[in-house]
Amino acid sequence: MPSKTYSEELKRDAVALYENSTGASIQTIANDLGVNRNTLQNWLKKYGTGARTNITTTESPSSTSVTEAERIRQLEREVSRLREERDILRKAAKYFPGKRRDFDPL
Repeated sequence: MPSKTYSEELKRDAVALYENSTGASIQTIANDLGVNRNTLQNWLKKYGTGARTNITTTESPSSTSVTEAERIRQLEREVSRLREERDILRKAAKYFPGKRRDFDPL
């Protein structure tokens, strides 16, 4: 079976996605991107910083310890992470040919 070749940009984006996703396992990220778990681990060793962002998205907005400004910052970080995930998935879709639906926005 021929091995797939991924761009360096996709590899770095996948590493950034893992490092910026709290609670997500390597297996989960690898499955989402359609790559082998060991492949993602190799990318993490090569391109990773070893740090994971601690973003808490499970806090209640009514919590007295979370001010409105903090909540806005959390939501902005989450939006940024979701956009990054979307962009990575769009790039990964180029490597996986298949029948696309007519209404697919990709």
